[in-house]
Amino acid sequence: MARAAAAERAELARHRERLVAARASLRDELDRIEASLGEVEDRVALLTRLAPDVDPEPAAEIPGHGGSPTSTPTGTTRQVLRGPAIRREAVRVLLDHPDRPEAVHYRQWYELLTDAGYTVAGKDPLAVFLTQVSRSPVVVRGTQTGVYALDPQAPRRLRGRLSDLHAELRSLASTPEATADLAAIRERRREITAETGRTERALEEAETLLAPADDVQYATA
Repeated sequence: MARAAAAERAELARHRERLVAARASLRDELDRIEASLGEVEDRVALLTRLAPDVDPEPAAEIPGHGGSPTSTPTGTTRQVLRGPAIRREAVRVLLDHPDRPEAVHYRQWYELLTDAGYTVAGKDPLAVFLTQVSRSPVVVRGTQTGVYALDPQAPRRLRGRLSDLHAELRSLASTPEATADLAAIRERRREITAETGRTERALEEAETLLAPADDVQYATA
């Protein structure tokens, strides 16, 4: 009985390990797709600015991703934002605002983005906007409901997290004790590797967004 239970427990541990690895792989693949889409969006935005009078060839719409120009009923051309491009442009709009608000309600922030000439794609643009800004590595929740602020310490915080992850990974690489749970160690190693990749991408995004405003102080609210 005990041997059967131990064997089943070992099999479940291996199955869980496979599921965790698959989850990490899917997350990494999604992050890579989001990053690639972001690069395409940035390129389209640049070309639109360089040649605003040239109509782009129609492209298939991919819900929740990409970006393309559109026209309002008054004929004003707007840049349609999707996916990570929403949070990037939202942060830039706040950084470039003449009043440099330390914290802002997300509804007001959304209005600032639309006033800057952008449109958020989706059935509920405001909800899509809130989802994206909440995922930004340089945005933190304020002390009041619905209020968000830019975090100038985001790069330092993310670098600190990377340092902790690397230290933990080094500790797992040491020779385990005879009674150590090797399956648990392998699982944790995969988790650390996946989180390291996400943190590195977040750090890259944070440094890119905050680099032009290194000398500007923002409250972390």
